[in-house]
Amino acid sequence: MTGEIVINATNLGRYIDGIGVYALNLLRELSQLKSSHHIIIYLNRACAEHINEIQFPGNCELRWVSSAVSPDHGFKGHVLRLLYSNYLGVRHRGSVVFVVSQLEAMLFRRKQIIMVHDIIPLLFGKLHRKQYYYFKYFLRHVLHRARWIITPSHHTKELLVENYGIDESNVDVIHNGVRDSLCDNAQVQSKRNDGNFILFSGRMVPMKNLTGMLRAFDLIKDKIPHRVVITGHDRKRLLAGTGNTALDVYAGGRDRVVFRGHVSASEMEELLNQASVLVFPSFYEGFGLPPLEGMAHGCPVVVSNVSSLPEVCGDAAEYVDPSNVESIAEGMYKVLTNSSVRGQLVERGLRQSRLFSWKKSARHHLEVFNQAIAAGQSSVPPYSVQQAKQKVSRTFPVPIGAHGAYGLGSGSQR
Repeated sequence: MTGEIVINATNLGRYIDGIGVYALNLLRELSQLKSSHHIIIYLNRACAEHINEIQFPGNCELRWVSSAVSPDHGFKGHVLRLLYSNYLGVRHRGSVVFVVSQLEAMLFRRKQIIMVHDIIPLLFGKLHRKQYYYFKYFLRHVLHRARWIITPSHHTKELLVENYGIDESNVDVIHNGVRDSLCDNAQVQSKRNDGNFILFSGRMVPMKNLTGMLRAFDLIKDKIPHRVVITGHDRKRLLAGTGNTALDVYAGGRDRVVFRGHVSASEMEELLNQASVLVFPSFYEGFGLPPLEGMAHGCPVVVSNVSSLPEVCGDAAEYVDPSNVESIAEGMYKVLTNSSVRGQLVERGLRQSRLFSWKKSARHHLEVFNQAIAAGQSSVPPYSVQQAKQKVSRTFPVPIGAHGAYGLGSGSQR
């Protein structure tokens, strides 16, 4: 069985975080799988340095578009990427089209494969005013039409069924993973050098609950010698003031708190190999990659007892109530001071992380691609390309011509 698969991975940017980790690892593992399909991968130029590290086989064709669609540009990039994704849906109307996140959903394509990582903006609308209506109306329409939906956790699948009323048989759960090399080196990584610091990894948004972690640290800092190292944030933005008292107190690096900002993959691995504990008190997650990667590095983890985190971490984490600062503080102190608990968490964490593999995830994705091709994904819609373009233009009043939305280009072959 041979077909054409189009992968819209334009959401990969210069800075790899969250969904970008998923997309990059998926492409890396798909490049290692044998397939007779012709695979076209759309990427924006901002992520070139990451993609250049991957050796794609001859059946993979890379097409590069403007970095204007990169998530590095925030809301503007998201809007342009959505427009371009819908253009691709029209251009490749006879192919299987896979969009690697819900932010690139194609409004007029019933036969699309879409990965929905989470629906946080729908659940917490007051914190995501710009995206709330997209998730409430646009995504609802897309999911009711889409033939194939993928989520990274059973928890997210349940939320899609509950909030959008879609048929659960249309939703495949494909967990995220860790690289097999981490699992292979697990025994070595369990013999770690403790760097005497608490690691927090996440964006500076209310949902990640950095404030709760810092307030919890305040409660125990006089009882422990550890520092706090925070990654994933822009320190300049912190120094400019955030309006959040708890964050502003620490923005200058006071009281043993260090803001590292964005770190490379190799720097993050080094931090995970040395951290005394990874603290992840998020209010909500669609999956939870940071604690999974922490466990794979032999780092004990303290995580929230909500959403998908128990599904990912199993019995290998110290669970806390993210809305209770005392609970977070108690969990941190227990792991930092009780060697028996630490050893147990490390052992269980290494075992738990072996259940998740990017290679296994990529194989499952390819199975879904095969199902889509077998189901007749190559059928042509009953309207012409020009009619489809006009339909998109009426919904999104922007110029979409022969060279793509906003002059982004139809893709330059690499």
